[in-house]
This record gives sequence, structure tokens and C-alpha cells, in this order.
Amino acid sequence: MISVPVILTFALALFLTLLFPIMLILILAWKKKISLLPLGFGFLSFLLSQVLTRIPLLQAFSTQEWYQNFAVLHPVVLGLLLAFTAGLFEETARLGGSALLGPRKPAFPGGPARPGYRTFEGALSFGLGHAFCEVILLAGLTHINNLIFCFLVSSGSSQLLAQLLPAGQLELVTAQLSAVRVPDILAGLLERLSAVLFHLFATSLVFLAAARRKWILYPVAILAHTVFNCVALLPLGIWPIELLLFALALLCGFLFRKSRSWFPNAETGGTGTS
Repeated sequence: MISVPVILTFALALFLTLLFPIMLILILAWKKKISLLPLGFGFLSFLLSQVLTRIPLLQAFSTQEWYQNFAVLHPVVLGLLLAFTAGLFEETARLGGSALLGPRKPAFPGGPARPGYRTFEGALSFGLGHAFCEVILLAGLTHINNLIFCFLVSSGSSQLLAQLLPAGQLELVTAQLSAVRVPDILAGLLERLSAVLFHLFATSLVFLAAARRKWILYPVAILAHTVFNCVALLPLGIWPIELLLFALALLCGFLFRKSRSWFPNAETGGTGTS
């Protein structure tokens, strides 16, 4: 039986991972704190780097015998490779986005150059788009499914579900949801918050690499992404891992805020302070 506290926590998680990101984007856009173009590019960067490329590739590899054997024989190495590829794909997508968001040619001959979006505000917009795309697709939609399933099971609609699902699937999913505890859901929410803070920091690194032509920041972003993901490989419990990730995320958030002074004032020639 799925407990009421678990169902209520799933509802809270659904609000925080689906409705709240959309509300926050609308509020920030209305107050002109973010720009819609880099926000959209950030959203697309996660779609292209993960949903449309890396994840399908991993799914294809997972059906291969050599991959399955490697996963059994070298799980730690595989975990490191997965952490690295996540950083490689996502930071490369960010770099491509920053290239497209650079200064644009004048609208007409002799006109003023139009500044791009490789600024702190542009990084904020792009980073939120990337992070919230991940939150909504990986967490928000999952919580929708969980909540619908919980309601159907609790309302006595198990027979309907049994007809829709493959044989044995109803019992399996019900057992999985029944085993979920409220702290497990809260730990997942804390992880999503940590990921958002990290994505803002990583975006600032890549945008600074493009804005200041300091390209070493691109591999630094990949390395930081790899290290951040590798925390999940530590032989610790779920809460120690999430708290460690959150501590790192707070540092990332601090560095992101501090990066405002490192960006050029405008890409047409202004400089920030060091």
C-alpha cells in the first residue's frame, strides 16, 4: 500500500519540478531579469546533448554484449566514463550555444554592432534554460507518472491498470512505489536543486571562455562536471551524497554570483573587473 505521506510528497515534488520552474521563468521574464533567446538556447542545449544524442547512444550500447560485460567487470570505470561523457556532451552544447549567442552584425550597413548575450545575464538565462529542461524532463514528468499511478492504485483502479500494463508490471511498480520513503523523495529534490546551481556555474565558465577568449575554461567546465557527477559514485548513503553535492553546489552558486564581475560589460568592447 502506498502511504498518504508519500503521495503528498510526490505532489510537492511535482510542483517543485514542473510548475515552479515554469512560474519562475515567467516571473523573471516579466521582470526582465532573463532573456528569452538564451533561455531557449539553454533548453535546446540539454535536449540536443542528452535527450537526442547521449541518452539514445547509451541505450543502444546497453543492448550490446560487450557493454554489458564491461558494466559487470568494471562498474567504477563505467561510472567514471558516464560522468565524463555527461560533461563532454553538455559543456560542448553550451559552447555551441555561446558561439551562436555572440555579437551580431549591424542590422544595416554602417549601423551599430548589436551586442550578444555572452554576459552574466545571458549565462543566467542559458543556465536556467538548460537546468530547468533537465528538471522538467527527468524529474517533473517522472513525478507526474508516479502521482497518477499512486492515485489509481489508492482509488481501487488496479484492475484497469492491470489491463493496460504488461503481465507482472503492476505488481512490480506497486512494490517499488510502496518501498519509497518520504526522505528518498526529498533527497531527490535536493539533488535537483544542487544540479541547477551547478549548471549556472558551468554555464558561466563556458560563456566566459567565449566572451574573454579564455578557452581553457571549456575543459575546466568538463572536468568540473565530471567531478560533480562522480560524487554519486562514492560509497556513501543517499543523504551523505546529497549533502556533499549540495555543499559543492553552494560553492558553485557563490562562484556563479561572483562571476558577474568577470564578464565584459558589453561584448562590443567593455571590460569587467577582475
